[in-house]
Amino acid sequence: MEDYQLVAYKFREIKNTLTSFLTQVLPHYQISPIMMYTLEFLRKHPECRAIDLANEFGLTRGAVTQLLDRLELQGLVVRKPHPTSRRSLHIHITEKGYERLDAIIHTYNNKIEQLFTNYSSEELAKLRELLSKMSL
Repeated sequence: MEDYQLVAYKFREIKNTLTSFLTQVLPHYQISPIMMYTLEFLRKHPECRAIDLANEFGLTRGAVTQLLDRLELQGLVVRKPHPTSRRSLHIHITEKGYERLDAIIHTYNNKIEQLFTNYSSEELAKLRELLSKMSL
């Protein structure tokens, strides 16, 4: 196998491991992966509308409505009227939503850190340097 193929294979393994870690972490917080991804998206895009979520995640309007209903029921988001469009709403993360997302990410990161226990400080620095070159 060529180097690119080996690296691609390793990245798929990493992705599968990270997905497994996430599915281990999320049930404790009574949240699904799409709910977490939505909270992360809302953190980066605080003035977002439901259509923005639909476009980002490839969901129907009905699916976004159900998703927001579940998040709102847990007190993690609120829908507020759009300042210029009567037909649109802004979605905002609540303080509870920020706290829940921070707790999830902290727990998730702790699991991810297990992957690096055999790395020296120098190796971690080199890995960080190499990863920073990736265009993501």
